[in-house]
Amino acid sequence: MTDIVFTPTFKHTTWVDNRDRVSASGPNGFNIRFDTLQKDLETLSGVVKTIDTAIKTSGAPPVAVERKLSVAPVFAPLAGETNWELDTTGVAGRPGSSETARGIIAVTPPDGAKLLKFRALGKNTTGGSLTIALVRSTVQPAPAQEILSVVNGTGTYDSPQDIAPGKERVDMAAFRYAVRATLIGAGAGSATITSLQISYILD
Repeated sequence: MTDIVFTPTFKHTTWVDNRDRVSASGPNGFNIRFDTLQKDLETLSGVVKTIDTAIKTSGAPPVAVERKLSVAPVFAPLAGETNWELDTTGVAGRPGSSETARGIIAVTPPDGAKLLKFRALGKNTTGGSLTIALVRSTVQPAPAQEILSVVNGTGTYDSPQDIAPGKERVDMAAFRYAVRATLIGAGAGSATITSLQISYILD
């Protein structure tokens, strides 16, 4: 694209009292000065239109930037279930030698965002089944829970998982969102959840 420039042609020549006679015609008269000003303004108007067109057609719309929502694994207890315990570093782990641990934590991704992946990090050497799921429930009474993405924690895990097709768009008017963590049949060893992360774009 070439440079957009405007070069005025009007150059004011100062009148001097008691020397110059004000007149309409001639090289220093009103007519030629105003005519030059008018032509400059018309040229400037064309330049402004060119700039406006260039701005409107300057290229593709901006690319949506991937963002991340990091969530500390501070799980709330489920009724009648053994909850996860936090250590001094904020890591969630099974309490003692319990064979099970269950908890849930509310998350609030931005309304209207498009969810991309759900990620969970931690360690499970108990031989038990550890599932960490991003879920949503309708705000209506007796909500049905839908799973958006699931991480199966085995060994030292760091597993970003895609969001289920058709469920990527966040709708806070219709749904509430949470992460549910369930450990079943744990033996000796440790089961921890270090961090949770949701990646999304605002498009």
